[in-house]
Amino acid sequence: MTQAPVFTTILDTYYRPALLKEAVNALLRQTYEKQEIILVSNGGTPETVEYLREVEAKDKRVKLIYFKENQYSVDDPQKMLDVCLNAGLKIATGDYIWYQADDDMIADDYAEKMVRLFEGNPECLTAAGSSLSIDINGQIMTSAPKIYNERPRYSEGHIVALDHLRGGRMFNAPGTILTVKREALIKFGGFHRAIDLSQTFGIMPFGITGFDETAILYWRRHEGQLNKQLTINGWIGTNELLSFLKEWDVKCRWQIFGADVAQEIVTTLVRKKFMSAAEWFVNNLYSFHFFGAFRLFCDSWNRPYFWKNLPRSFWTERSCLKASVKKLFKNFSRLKLSSESA
Repeated sequence: MTQAPVFTTILDTYYRPALLKEAVNALLRQTYEKQEIILVSNGGTPETVEYLREVEAKDKRVKLIYFKENQYSVDDPQKMLDVCLNAGLKIATGDYIWYQADDDMIADDYAEKMVRLFEGNPECLTAAGSSLSIDINGQIMTSAPKIYNERPRYSEGHIVALDHLRGGRMFNAPGTILTVKREALIKFGGFHRAIDLSQTFGIMPFGITGFDETAILYWRRHEGQLNKQLTINGWIGTNELLSFLKEWDVKCRWQIFGADVAQEIVTTLVRKKFMSAAEWFVNNLYSFHFFGAFRLFCDSWNRPYFWKNLPRSFWTERSCLKASVKKLFKNFSRLKLSSESA
């Protein structure tokens, strides 16, 4: 009798006790029992470590990895993804690998529906569900932008990736959402610092990709989100993109779909990233986050697409400057009133 496949989740954490418990409890509630849950303590606080040990003691499906020091680096913020997630991948024994942030959570039947996708098509290399935005309290945010995923249950991965690159509606996600066959993830290079891009354009294109719109990832939007902190400090993944394109030899791999397509992939990814760099440079400048603006400038000044989009960005981001000036005067007025009353 063939054994049921194992669904592996890798989750890294430092200190988000309440959100971490929600994320882990959702994993433990999964309707699919053949799970492997790898929890990585990234230099976690004593409270975090204590909780992780309690979870491990209660459920034999849980494996723990401890890093004494936090792998986050100011000069290389995505180092922690490389170190923590690949450490998890190294000990993983499951058939399918899913990475989840500690502030998100999945619906109780998410793992079951992902496994069904893989088992329903032997050529399925990656699989995904839909995402819903929730706030810090777990309430669905009806005001969040609608995310379109208009594709059938099974699609050729490179067609979905190209459609996404060209601004289509077949694939969209706020972050990492692909579950990947373990053997494929290892073959293609494991977890890269540019995790979203590497999975979308470095793995998904080379096989069938499955999709179940009823499998829900609850993606949490809140002020403590890492991506928000990174952009303020001038990190939007420019160096990670260039590293991914070079280390994974993306242009060469895409040649099987045609030389023109391979060139389009590389050119468009670079163009979009450095045009975005111009927008975030101006946004940080107008928000008085001067260090972040300086870092972005240092990483992008030699890229034509950065300069091409700069004039437009100064105009389109002007509302940010107005808001910053308004906030500055408001704080100044409060300070003045406070000093006068004293």
